[in-house]
Amino acid sequence: MNELVPQLLSLSEVAKALCVSPHTIRSWVRKGRLRPIRICRRLLFHPDEIAGFLAGASKMTGEIDRQIESEARSVFPAR
Repeated sequence: MNELVPQLLSLSEVAKALCVSPHTIRSWVRKGRLRPIRICRRLLFHPDEIAGFLAGASKMTGEIDRQIESEARSVFPAR
């Protein structure tokens, strides 16, 4: 039965794993970047939700890097 029930992560566990403050996690929840499971007033997170968040963040980082690179080329053309 334990194989079917995922281990949910607490707000503090997620904050520690992502090296950010619990306040940052709450902010991401308010902005819709993370979707918690709410039990009473507790915010719990499914591991797949965190994995998806990290995958999306790495895609955004790559996109931002490409955008900065493109802008740099237009400002500083190759000689």
